[in-house]
Amino acid sequence: MMTENTIGSFFTKMSNEVEKQMDEDLKNFGITANELEVLIELRYHKHGKKLEKLAKAIHVNDEKLKTLTTPLATKKLITISNDTAMDTDEGKELCKKVAQHRRDTDQTITAMLSKDETLGLVNVLKKMLKEEES
Repeated sequence: MMTENTIGSFFTKMSNEVEKQMDEDLKNFGITANELEVLIELRYHKHGKKLEKLAKAIHVNDEKLKTLTTPLATKKLITISNDTAMDTDEGKELCKKVAQHRRDTDQTITAMLSKDETLGLVNVLKKMLKEEES
């Protein structure tokens, strides 16, 4: 019982810290996690995506989507025309920068671990996520 509480509290602290760091990192890029989700979703749609379908894809209502897309359009990271959102070159570039930052962060973390420790950690996390999805 004591081990479970210790492990559980450790994972909670770790999760909170990861979320806090991600939010801080995204602030440096001038976007929120939800705005990044919009950009990532649009990245795979060469001709844009209807706002209604975009809202469904990222699991938000129309009002929430408007609060996400308006600042992205203001920052010229997306355009909205004929009820369709499309990413811009600036939006694509920002996604690339965030992806590179995440790869760099992963390398920083894995540099602290041996190859076996990294594989073990990945396997434990996969197992935990698989159980959560069940």
